[in-house]
Amino acid sequence: MPKSKQPATGKLVQVLEYMDGPQAVLLERSADNKIIAVAIDKEGDQNPFFGAAISFDQWERYRRGVLDLRFLFMFPRWKEWYLFDLKSGQEESIELKRTPRDSLAEANYVPNAGFFSYDHSEPIKSTDTEGLAIQKYKTDGIWDLPDFTEFYHKLTDIYVFFLSLQKYTTSTTPFEERRRIRESFVGHPLRGGSSYVNLYSDLMSAQGLSDRLSVGKLQYASPGEVDVRGRLDIFSKMRGSLDKFENNYESIRRDYNKIHGYLAKNKLLKADSEKFDNDGSISQFLLKESYDFSGGLGIDNAELIYELTGRNALKFSKILLSHFRRLERYFMFFAEGRIRDTEIIAPN
Repeated sequence: MPKSKQPATGKLVQVLEYMDGPQAVLLERSADNKIIAVAIDKEGDQNPFFGAAISFDQWERYRRGVLDLRFLFMFPRWKEWYLFDLKSGQEESIELKRTPRDSLAEANYVPNAGFFSYDHSEPIKSTDTEGLAIQKYKTDGIWDLPDFTEFYHKLTDIYVFFLSLQKYTTSTTPFEERRRIRESFVGHPLRGGSSYVNLYSDLMSAQGLSDRLSVGKLQYASPGEVDVRGRLDIFSKMRGSLDKFENNYESIRRDYNKIHGYLAKNKLLKADSEKFDNDGSISQFLLKESYDFSGGLGIDNAELIYELTGRNALKFSKILLSHFRRLERYFMFFAEGRIRDTEIIAPN
């Protein structure tokens, strides 16, 4: 006779909400299969719960406040829902019983919209923010939402640019992640604005959630404060790059204008990089000027960028120009007095 199928089980990771007993909990079946669950009324069980099988990515997005609790129950990654009894002493192997998310469950078990991770009574354990630093920005002047959005976008683009270069040369970076970083640099025509946006978007997508910037505090008052959490080494590299940019801004701007003007004169700004003569005199000129230009941007591994473009001088120069534009706008928030102080708080 065939062996009977073993029941699904989960391990209690933590209680998220507590009020006269656990009201919301997180279970784990594997690294990428977690059960988010809420207490329900069900006869015959000691502590009945209804849960949804979510992925690690969904859990991280929820933990960061990107989506609410109801979303996890309505759109769980693994499309599975369970009932279980949270019995004392059995937290290591909780038996899970498959159940449908039908109209009864939606009406009686699924949480209402608008409940986020920061609404929980218990602090959520973090597995990825330990060892991360906090970059604090003190703001001044008048800011509105588009200003904060632009500032955060430029900050994120610069951060992910340096992060990608750092991770590509790190031996512990998985092969698939290194492949996606390389494809981000080589895979765009760079013939207009959207190509550059897609470049940075792809670099961001290549990173795991634990490697991306996360906003810890956003205070709109003037003076205000913006806190972001990320890697200490990348924050330090960004600070060094900004300091060099500030001290040499006029000369760096002239170098930018020289390369940009040369591309415009030779009708290369919207030219197809794949059809570019990479062995001619134009290529040699761009390569020399771009290497000189990269030094002023605080880039100490420009050769890596050149390699990641498939050793294409036109792409190499355009990527450096796009990085300059982001770094310049980031710098202008300081030059305008809108960012008046920064502080990096190292991890404990």
